[in-house]
This record gives sequence, structure tokens and C-alpha cells, in this order.
Amino acid sequence: MFNFNFGKKKPDIKQYAIIAVVLSTIIGTLSQCTGIKQDSIWDILDEAQRKYFPQTILNEFIIQDDEKLKRRIDRDVNRAINDVTPEYDRIISDYDRKYKPRYIEEANDETLCYTPECKLLAPPMRICASWVDTCPKE
Repeated sequence: MFNFNFGKKKPDIKQYAIIAVVLSTIIGTLSQCTGIKQDSIWDILDEAQRKYFPQTILNEFIIQDDEKLKRRIDRDVNRAINDVTPEYDRIISDYDRKYKPRYIEEANDETLCYTPECKLLAPPMRICASWVDTCPKE
């Protein structure tokens, strides 16, 4: 009698236990010898297996562990943010240059400012937004 399964076969609990014991021992030893935190070594191992051996039992093991999965998600989100940050900064910089407010000196109005103290403050200034039609161009 043949036992045929469609799709990818799920590892059983014994395989997970063996992987957990072996990797935890190796990573614990490496951490003690090198002084590197165990989480960092797990991250390195996870990134290496994702790049070179994506469809292995190690990937399933990391996905099943909530803490390791959370660290993977955090790394992926941070990588995505770091990838898009230069483009975002460029867009914001272009926007700031295009819509930068200008400081405009207006003519002194003697009817409003007739005391010597007020005349010392002349000429009045205002901020003019570049998208307003009445704002003079530079």
C-alpha cells in the first residue's frame, strides 16, 4: 500500500526537537566562545538559510518559533524602510525646494507706521507661499 501525499510534507515533532537541540547547543557554544549574543547568531543563521537554503526544515523551525519569527519580521520591515528612505528623502527635498516659503520685504506704509519706533522696524516682512498667485517670483 502506498502512502502518497500532495504538496510539501510537514516535519514531525521529532525532527523539530532534534533541530532545536542541535542548533541551540551549537549557537549557545558559539555565543559563549565569541561573546556574540545568541539572538544575533540566530539572525545570521536565519538570513543565511533564507538566501542559500530557503526550503529547508530550518525555515519551518524558525517560522514556528514566535520570537525568531518576530525578529525576522523586524529585520524585513527595517530593511524595507532603509531601502525606501533615500527615495523618500529625495521626494521630500524636491517638495521642500519647490514649495519653500519666501520672505518678502514690503514697502513701508507711512500711514500705518508714523512713530519713530515703528519706523525703526520698517520695512515690514511677510512670508509668502510659492503656490499663491500673489507671491512674487524670485
